[in-house]
Amino acid sequence: MKNEIFDIIELRPATKHYYGDSLKIPEILLEDGLLVKVGTLDIPLGHSRYGGPIADLPRDFEYPKDLRFAAQLDLKQIAPHDKSGLLPKTGHLFFFADIMEDKGLVVYRDIATSELERVVKDHEDNFFEGVLIKEVFANTEKLSSRYRQPEDEYEEDDANEDGVLWDYFQGSETSKIFGIFTHCQAQEQEILNVVQSSKVVLLQIGENGFNEEGVFSVLIEENDLKELNFDNCTFYWGQS
Repeated sequence: MKNEIFDIIELRPATKHYYGDSLKIPEILLEDGLLVKVGTLDIPLGHSRYGGPIADLPRDFEYPKDLRFAAQLDLKQIAPHDKSGLLPKTGHLFFFADIMEDKGLVVYRDIATSELERVVKDHEDNFFEGVLIKEVFANTEKLSSRYRQPEDEYEEDDANEDGVLWDYFQGSETSKIFGIFTHCQAQEQEILNVVQSSKVVLLQIGENGFNEEGVFSVLIEENDLKELNFDNCTFYWGQS
């Protein structure tokens, strides 16, 4: 099993992150010019993104009062890289979450981008900072990458029969759809139980330029995804 290879859809962020125009951000966080007011950027309607004050939503959709906008995916941009064929080919996925409570909402609408309406909600809570998804491409990952060599004789005593240790933080640097569940606070067997189950990583946003620290993940049952039923998704925030 440790040699198993998984197809994933990898996500890479744009360079600049943005925040609400009405917010006051400490100058020290703005010095490198990579965090800017949203009003200084041209953000295309419906473009795939993570977090931030701007969400492009269906006109008849009511923004959840107890959740924050976490992400949206333009499936015309994402689905061409889906080797499994599980994702819808058209439409948009919308993610809302409360990472303190590990709860959220996923909504799918098979509508054109022109049917979306821009909603702006400046806030200082989780997901206050946004970033566009710039690159999407097919990739693979190996379960064996979740293990590492011992660093000293004390760790050697804890190594498994193959002489390696479970690496709690490996995988945190990747943002993706599908592949291996990542949670730095979960034990090896907990992760393997998910890998061996019928659960699918619908979205993982990691530390490769999206999050500075922490990994946001959403899981869904494979049959639910095939049936476009997003009512039973589970939400996780892992941070050391």
